[in-house]
Amino acid sequence: MAAQFKSNVRRREEKGFGSVSMKRLIFCGVGAVLVFMVLRFTPLAPISLPLLVGVFALLLLLTAPCGGLPLWQRLLLGLRAGVILAAAHHPTGIAALLAKALNFDPSVVHLHHRRLFLTVAEEDEADFSDWSLYADLSEAEQTAGLFFIKDSEVAREQSL
Repeated sequence: MAAQFKSNVRRREEKGFGSVSMKRLIFCGVGAVLVFMVLRFTPLAPISLPLLVGVFALLLLLTAPCGGLPLWQRLLLGLRAGVILAAAHHPTGIAALLAKALNFDPSVVHLHHRRLFLTVAEEDEADFSDWSLYADLSEAEQTAGLFFIKDSEVAREQSL
């Protein structure tokens, strides 16, 4: 006789402090201690202890996840989007030069309905009343039961 085990646990969380996981605490602690050690060898040694606490708090803030992304990554993606939008609005400005230097494509700002809502045009009507089962992929390819579309054909369809 087998028993079913039901659990409401969907995701395993590590223990930490409040909502902060142990991995984040260790990462922020190691980063702050590294900054502290480097500052101890410089003339900034008297302010290394307050900077240790400040760097720890800053790293803790920048690694806070929201929607699956940490804050530092959201800020970076927002900055990238701002540069792309500015380059699209002013193609001869400084933002356009910066976008070109960073290899950003300002043309992604303009949405083309043909590219968004592209459908594959079928040459003949498909009859779905007959179903076929294939034991092998090569058998399906030989009987025209499986179609592979090359990237060049998709690009040709998109340019139309």
